[in-house]
Amino acid sequence: MLRLLSLRLASLRRDDRGVALVTVIGLGAVLLLLTATMLTVSLSGMTKSSKDDEWNGAISAAYAGVEDYQSKLAADSSYTKYGDVTTAFSRTSKFIGTGKNPAFGVGPAGTWASVDAAGRSTFRYEVDNSAYADTGVLKLRSTGRVGTTTRTIVANLKQEGFIDFLYFTDYEISDPDFSSSKCVPSYAWDTGHDSDCTEIQFGSSDVIDGPAHSNDTLKICGTTFNGRVTTGYKVAAGKKAYTSDSGCAAPNFKVPLSPEYSPKVSMPQTNLEMLQETRSDLIADGVPNPGCLYTGPTSITFDKDGYMTVRSPWTIATNITGDPVSGGSGNPACGTPGPGGLASAAGERIKVPTNNLIYVQGVTFAPDPVATGDPNDWKSGSVPSTGFVCENSDKGGAGTGNGIGYPVKNEVAPSSSSYGCYAGDVFVKGQMHSTATVAAAHYVYVAGDITYTDPDTDMLGLVGGNAVIVHNPVKKNGDLIDTSKSDRLVSAAILSVEHTFNVQNYSSGAKGKLIITGAIAQKFRGPVALSSGGKITSGYVKSYVYDQRFRFTAPPKFLSPVSTTYGVTRLVESKTAFTSKGVEIK
Repeated sequence: MLRLLSLRLASLRRDDRGVALVTVIGLGAVLLLLTATMLTVSLSGMTKSSKDDEWNGAISAAYAGVEDYQSKLAADSSYTKYGDVTTAFSRTSKFIGTGKNPAFGVGPAGTWASVDAAGRSTFRYEVDNSAYADTGVLKLRSTGRVGTTTRTIVANLKQEGFIDFLYFTDYEISDPDFSSSKCVPSYAWDTGHDSDCTEIQFGSSDVIDGPAHSNDTLKICGTTFNGRVTTGYKVAAGKKAYTSDSGCAAPNFKVPLSPEYSPKVSMPQTNLEMLQETRSDLIADGVPNPGCLYTGPTSITFDKDGYMTVRSPWTIATNITGDPVSGGSGNPACGTPGPGGLASAAGERIKVPTNNLIYVQGVTFAPDPVATGDPNDWKSGSVPSTGFVCENSDKGGAGTGNGIGYPVKNEVAPSSSSYGCYAGDVFVKGQMHSTATVAAAHYVYVAGDITYTDPDTDMLGLVGGNAVIVHNPVKKNGDLIDTSKSDRLVSAAILSVEHTFNVQNYSSGAKGKLIITGAIAQKFRGPVALSSGGKITSGYVKSYVYDQRFRFTAPPKFLSPVSTTYGVTRLVESKTAFTSKGVEIK
């Protein structure tokens, strides 16, 4: 019995040893598996981390490409003409070459520009400049590459300019040509305004509903500014960024920190460069679709159906060639010169040149017009047609003055230069249904309301070489011809290059509101009203509202500052354009 029990216990001990061995082997296998799993996870993490670095680095390189192109535009405003048309993105563009820029590389053998010295992070970009002449907007597609990873972004770039502001002025004084010829322009923050200059202030009834900038120091009397306000005045300690007359209420700045300092924005000397947009010999070199040129006093009345009625008696050629002008021709889309068309009493009704420019120049005379080569030159003593009357007169009445109805009946012209017989003046009014810019070498007159048929798509620019003037005629006794206190509506981006934007005879009687929807830029501050204690006593109350579309686009062929930068108005990541080997993905 004892022996059997001993054998049984021995048997049990052998069974325990077997179980222990199996347990040890099982635990070892589990530990081995865990170790292998940890190594796999570690290696996977290292791989994922590397891919994450490439993924993030590629988008950073794409952004670097946008910044690189912006810097090249800032250094050379003509850089918009460089690129490669062989990519799908740029196929509708026109370029003069790549300028040996490695970022314009295309295909597997094409180059990439480097972000870092080691060349690990690179980029290439493509440009679409097909809409630049019309809208001022460039499209850029930038692809960044790190390792085997590429990512692409598309950016819209717009030249920063006058239409970034609802209100812009160079000097906060009245134009010396309209006030005092002894005035020597200067900035109040610099040497102070000359004692012969006339300062102009914002009144308490004025509402500026958009961004505003002045290179000068603003003078404000209780005005409401709903947008950001900037000035070229660096505020000294303990000083205000604006001035006010005694008794004026404090201005109401809706945007905190306004007014803020911002660098001076320089204006071009003239708008003559716009004349080049009417040349028909530059179709392959920057002017693929020439605009319309008119000569001498010209009236334009927009119609809501996309047409306009143009009266321009002195016009001979509506397109020109050469610089200086050596030839020209008639463009049927701009009307028919002569008594049966543009020179007729009723003018000619034509379609508004969509996405284009209308430029009005002055009349020039020559002993032998043929010898000058300019088809719009007239022989001294000539007139456009039999019975045409053109005389500088302050007597008023249709048929006198500039020959197209100004001054109007019973109007006394403000000065002998107001309605010059041969001046490059344009008189604009009506309901517009298109996109265009109207520019004049001399004055642009707002001859009536200017509105849009479709405020979402229609767009107008008005550019005066001298001044842009709201027509507000008076009689010989100084009374307004139109005594109604009606509002004047103007939808447009307004720019006066050398002088001012103002209301004619603003001191002759109270009107309603001057409602501007768009933007205003001028060299000198133009008066639109008289005020006392901030209250309007004559002229118009300002009601200016910014056209938000100007943040992203501009009227066709609108002028820009002398020195400017290009800001990004839209930026999105898109489908990748190139593989890491440079193959374009279509």
